[in-house]
Amino acid sequence: MAQYTRFRPWTSGSVFDDLRREMEALFRHYGSGVPAGRGAFPAVNLFETEDAYVLTAELPGVQREGIHVGLEGSTVTLHGERRIEYPSDEKVSVHRIERQSGSFRRAFELPVGIDGDKVEAVHRNGVLMLRLPKSAEHRPRQIGVQAG
Repeated sequence: MAQYTRFRPWTSGSVFDDLRREMEALFRHYGSGVPAGRGAFPAVNLFETEDAYVLTAELPGVQREGIHVGLEGSTVTLHGERRIEYPSDEKVSVHRIERQSGSFRRAFELPVGIDGDKVEAVHRNGVLMLRLPKSAEHRPRQIGVQAG
């Protein structure tokens, strides 16, 4: 009886395996528009509490005066610039650059309106914390039941 071998082009050792590895490397490097090993700057966390959204952004090396926060409707925008300077009084040879410098801009669309008059922004130890209270019509509320 004849023995058949199933064709498996993606198995290890095939020409397709080499092609797959090369394509994965290509997408890791160019797929997100950001070189491999780098993410969006600043890195943020966004979470929701009962009455507000809280956004934290890591901004090491960015001075408070260089951080600009905008609110339009339910869209929050962060922009600014991080400068990395080298000593100018002597000749400097840079051997490795891993920290990004330059302008940044990030915008976040929140699912509900924000009460712009009550937004709080605090910059401490290189982390920006925004507390974005939900507008009154989007906050949970208790409705009292009266005896009839």
